[in-house]
Amino acid sequence: MRQILMGIGSGWNEVLAHKLRSFLTLFGIMLGAAALVGMLGVVKGLLRGMETMIYETGGIERISVMSRPAPEAQREIAQLSPGRTLNDVDAILAAVPLAQNVTAEVTILGGGRISFQGRVTWQNVRGVLPATFVMDRFDVQMGRIIGDLDNEMQNQVVVLGSNIVDQLFPRGTDALDRVVTINGQPFTVVGVLREYQSGMGSGFSSKNQAVFIPLTTLQTLYRLDENIDVLNVKVADVADIPIVLQQISNVLTHTHRGIQDIRFETREDLLQRFEETRRSYVVSLGGVAVIGLIVGGIGIMNVMLASINERVREIGVRRALGAKRMDILIQIMGESVALAAAGGIMGMVASVFLIKILQKIVVEANRPELSLAALAIGVLFSGLVGVVAGLYPAIRASRLSPVEALRSD
Repeated sequence: MRQILMGIGSGWNEVLAHKLRSFLTLFGIMLGAAALVGMLGVVKGLLRGMETMIYETGGIERISVMSRPAPEAQREIAQLSPGRTLNDVDAILAAVPLAQNVTAEVTILGGGRISFQGRVTWQNVRGVLPATFVMDRFDVQMGRIIGDLDNEMQNQVVVLGSNIVDQLFPRGTDALDRVVTINGQPFTVVGVLREYQSGMGSGFSSKNQAVFIPLTTLQTLYRLDENIDVLNVKVADVADIPIVLQQISNVLTHTHRGIQDIRFETREDLLQRFEETRRSYVVSLGGVAVIGLIVGGIGIMNVMLASINERVREIGVRRALGAKRMDILIQIMGESVALAAAGGIMGMVASVFLIKILQKIVVEANRPELSLAALAIGVLFSGLVGVVAGLYPAIRASRLSPVEALRSD
C-alpha cells in the first residue's frame, strides 16, 4: 500500500513539474469523463420524461381494446358484430369487477375547424366520457370537465387545452362561457385544462392541444354510426391484467355476437420499447464518451512512455540500489492513475457546469439530472483508463536492465 501511495505521490509531482504537458494530457480524460457524466444525466432526464408519459396516459395498468378483422372462418358472418360501441363500455363495467375505469372516445374524421371571432385553428376533436379525464390524468385549471349529464343530454359544450385557448382568444380574455364553433356548430367553453410542460417523450404537448366534447354529441353531429374509435380499461393492479383480459374477452364475445373481431394491447409492449430506447441511448451516447476516454488514455500512455525515456538513468539507479521490478511497476502505474484521476476530477467539475447549463436550456419534462452515482462512475472509469494506459509503460519500465539503464545518458 505504501508503494502505491508513493507512486501516486510521484505522479502528482510529475503533474506539477510539467504543468502544460500534464494539462494537455489531462484534457482528453477531462472531456471523456465530463461527456460520460453528462450523458448519464441527459439519458436519465429523457427516461424520466418517458416514464412520466406512461404515467400521464394511464400507467402500465392500462389495457387498450382494439379492432381487428374477423378470422377467416367468420368472414361471411362478420357483419353480425356491431363493432366497438358504448354497449361494450356498459357491459365491461357491469361484468368485470376488476376494471377500475373504462372509457371510450370518438373523433371527427379529418379533424375539426375551431373558430372564435375570426381566429381559426384545425385540431383533433375528441368526444369523450368523464372517465377519460381520470384515466389520462387531465387537470382542469378553470371550469369543469365533461360530465355524465353532458353525454346524456348531448350538450354542446367543450373543454380546451391551454394552447388552443392561446390560439383562439386574445391575451387576458376569459375563455369560460365563450361560444366557439366546431365545423360550424356552436359549443360553449365550460373548462380549460392546465398548461403542461412539453418535452421529448412526455406526451404533454398533445395535452395542451386537447379539444374535448361529449362523446354522444360528437356521434350525433359528426358521425353516421355508433362505433367508437378508442376503448380503454384500467385495472388497479398489474397482476390482475391476465384475469381482466380473459373476462373482457368473454364479455365482448357476447356483445359482438361471437365474432372474434377485437384484440388487446397492454403496456408491456410500450415498456419493451422503453427499455430498447434506454439501451440505445446508453450505447450511442456512452460510446461517444468512452471514445473520449480512450483518446485520453492514449495521451496518458504516450506521456508515460516519454517520461520513462527521460528517466531511464533514474530507474537504473533505483534498480541498482535494490528496487525490485514490482516497485518500478507500481510507481509508474501510480503516476498513470494519478494523471487519470486528476483528469477525472477536472471532468467531474466540468460535468457539473455542463449539467447546470443543460438544466436551464432543456424543458422541465426532460431536464438532465446530476447524481452522485454518475460522478462516481466518471471517476471510476477515469481511474480504470489510467490503469490500462499505464500498464504497458509500467511493464516496459520494470523490465529495463539496471546495467543498460545506468549506461544511458
